[in-house]
Amino acid sequence: MVAQQLVRLVKALPPYIPVLGQLAYLLGQVTEEVFTTDPRMQASVLVEVATALCADAITVGVGSSPAVGADVVKRLGPLLRGRAVVGCLAEADVPGAREYCEAGVDMILLLAPDRLNTGRFRTLSNACSFYRVPAILVDPATDDLAAVAAELGLHGAVVANPGGQEPGIVGGGLSIESMTGGNLVAPRRSGFFWSFPGEAPCDATPEDFVALGSRLVN
Repeated sequence: MVAQQLVRLVKALPPYIPVLGQLAYLLGQVTEEVFTTDPRMQASVLVEVATALCADAITVGVGSSPAVGADVVKRLGPLLRGRAVVGCLAEADVPGAREYCEAGVDMILLLAPDRLNTGRFRTLSNACSFYRVPAILVDPATDDLAAVAAELGLHGAVVANPGGQEPGIVGGGLSIESMTGGNLVAPRRSGFFWSFPGEAPCDATPEDFVALGSRLVN
């Protein structure tokens, strides 16, 4: 089942997948408008920042339309060097999810989407399952998000403090505090990846991010 694995994200340690949006264009020294509308520039910035942070996957499309994001995914193909690629959507956009899947993403993140139309989430999940791509809910403002994601028919969620018993694929476990010390222990052996509960925070130094990435991938 797609909910029991992270496609192409299998290694000895849990994958490290920070959601790169504002942090990426700040570190890449480009404007938000350029980052979100220029696929060539977004691809270039994401490769540079993900490499510096030792990320195991490149998160594409934060703040962008699915068309721009899918173009970025295609441009990243020869630049991935073993990394996975993750498409980001701001809503339960079924055509957008299909566009990402056909471009070749390994996972889709739904970033704080409006959840009024719950039926669209199950449709999106079914579409992603056809391509064997897990669809993961991300919303740091919602408690018990893994249970919410399961109710919506999605494959998992990113939560702040995973305990290991959450249904489906689970991401999370990172915070500003965890960047500067402490022993990071994965809550379970499979179906887990390290991430912040939302976008990678901007109120930490680049050096802190590099040190964190080195701890998580070595």
